[in-house]
Amino acid sequence: MSAEQIGELVRSLRPADLRILLGVELGMESREYVPISRIVRYANLLEEEVGKRLPELVDKRLLASGSMHAQGYAGFRLTFFGYDCLALNALVKRGVVEALGSPLGLGKESDVYDAKGKRDTRIALKFHRLGRTSFRQTRRTRGYVAERAHTSWIYQARMAATREFAAMKRASRAGVPVPKPIDQNRHLVAMDMFEGSELSRINVIPEPAATLRRILSKLRLLYRDARLVHGDLSEYNILMADSGKFVFIDWPQSVATSDPGANELLTRDISNLVKFFARKQGASVPVQEALGFVKAKKRTLGRIQTRKSHA
Repeated sequence: MSAEQIGELVRSLRPADLRILLGVELGMESREYVPISRIVRYANLLEEEVGKRLPELVDKRLLASGSMHAQGYAGFRLTFFGYDCLALNALVKRGVVEALGSPLGLGKESDVYDAKGKRDTRIALKFHRLGRTSFRQTRRTRGYVAERAHTSWIYQARMAATREFAAMKRASRAGVPVPKPIDQNRHLVAMDMFEGSELSRINVIPEPAATLRRILSKLRLLYRDARLVHGDLSEYNILMADSGKFVFIDWPQSVATSDPGANELLTRDISNLVKFFARKQGASVPVQEALGFVKAKKRTLGRIQTRKSHA
């Protein structure tokens, strides 16, 4: 479904439609498919009206119907598009979003769209899709998912967005460059637009040794002042503009420095970064030296070797 279709759906929804979607969302906290009797109760609408609206919401692909044979009942569940409409409607009502634009990137775990915010500002909207294609895998690898007995894709996507928004705010307060977080609702995060390319897509980074030093210095701030570890850092989630300005993106897997797995994740983050710069940009520094600097065990970072010179 295109951005234009999602935007049109949000505008076309009646108050009763939103109440039904909200009722299904509430019911999905404890079950995959929600029976009509519970939707009627949660939406606080007459059963006749709910029965009339449900097929239309299914036709619009906002709900899906299914049967729970073991429990002996049929019911309805939200689709990602239905969840999109609830989240987008909330941010429209808050005045955060005025219009949804074209997609900037569509992936397995998130979709990012261009959008218009307050006073015609350009913002980015990130819809988390965790659980869309790999429910069992994310349940096994994400600690905040594995701890729950009943885990729906709604919970997975919402928690990914909640964790990312909180981490971005915390990092930003510490002076770590991230797209400025604006607001969050359900699985949707609104943030400032940053126009740049992934490091992996830049063939030649100007002054690579100086750039690597600047990136490591910001990761030091993240560890020392924000008390966070990114947890999934690589050349694919650092964006750089033509000016040399950069930001860190994709924060759902970040952890506090006090987390038992923080040291392992930090070592992996730094190793990924150092290996990329050595392999693709000809700027190298020992992983352990970079790690000691980021963890503030070393006051300064030594020379970064380059193919042509020293920095």
